[in-house]
Amino acid sequence: MDTLLISYTTVDFRTKTEMELALRRWDENKEKWLKKFKDAGMTSNINTQIWNKEGVFRIGRIFMYKDEKAFIACQKIFREFENENSDINRKISSSRGIVLDENILT
Repeated sequence: MDTLLISYTTVDFRTKTEMELALRRWDENKEKWLKKFKDAGMTSNINTQIWNKEGVFRIGRIFMYKDEKAFIACQKIFREFENENSDINRKISSSRGIVLDENILT
């Protein structure tokens, strides 16, 4: 397996309305952003809604990059994305890692 870098990000919102607004904006503009990320070397993007925490409005995002150069290039795009959506109050927490083992069970 080629070494892939990943970033796992959680985004917490104060209200369900703010979370839904963020998800709606992503859905309306994702083709533009995904093209930029792909061109910069992102290989995969998975978005999830965390459902097992009552009273918490949280989404999880997994991003995979082909290498460190791609990761660095995508950080610039993330800043652009965050600036465009700065009116939505949220707390972002990210962890980064290297894929050690991947098992796709289809």
